[in-house]
Amino acid sequence: MSTIPKPPRSTLLSSGRGKAGPFGALLAGAAKDPAVARGLALAYGSLDVEARGKIVQAVVADARAEGISASAALASLLAVEDDADVARAIANAISEEGGAGLASTAGPRALVAGDEERGGILLIRPLHGTFVEVMGLAWKRDGGVTHAIFDPLVHDEAASGHTARLPDGLKFEEVPMSYAIDLLAPVLWAHRRANGALPPGAERFADLFSIAQPLD
Repeated sequence: MSTIPKPPRSTLLSSGRGKAGPFGALLAGAAKDPAVARGLALAYGSLDVEARGKIVQAVVADARAEGISASAALASLLAVEDDADVARAIANAISEEGGAGLASTAGPRALVAGDEERGGILLIRPLHGTFVEVMGLAWKRDGGVTHAIFDPLVHDEAASGHTARLPDGLKFEEVPMSYAIDLLAPVLWAHRRANGALPPGAERFADLFSIAQPLD
């Protein structure tokens, strides 16, 4: 099982000591503020695999030195990590910390407008803490999926506001997740048959519909 080694304290990412240090504040902020967590994840995702591995090591080492949990920051990095080895190391590091700070305070929700002829949907799934991921789609029967949005990291209180990014004229209301899935499943199946792939972002939610991306 892959584990993250315990390297010397990073001087690249941290210049202060104790909880008041700048990197300690960054780690704490990543657990509460989606903008901080997203900024950290975006900067991390722009690096090559070797550099990302070193960042993960530095996050773990600096969090231990600051006396805080690295789990929330690591979870944000895991969301954008596509290398299996690095992702496994991140998951192991979270596990070693007991997942401190990752218990979700949100639940899954769905907002729906319209019907199979013309409609829209917003699916909200909990990630960790107060963070959720959001997928929104709009469609017309004769045009398929016309709009697709995906936000991998957003505060639960702001999630419903993503309906504003879907077409005007759709009046959304909260519905049971099972109803939303039943409504959206045939729309996604039709889209994949017509286009050979799911709409952008939908693959993250495909497990809800037993729909997978086609093999190359």
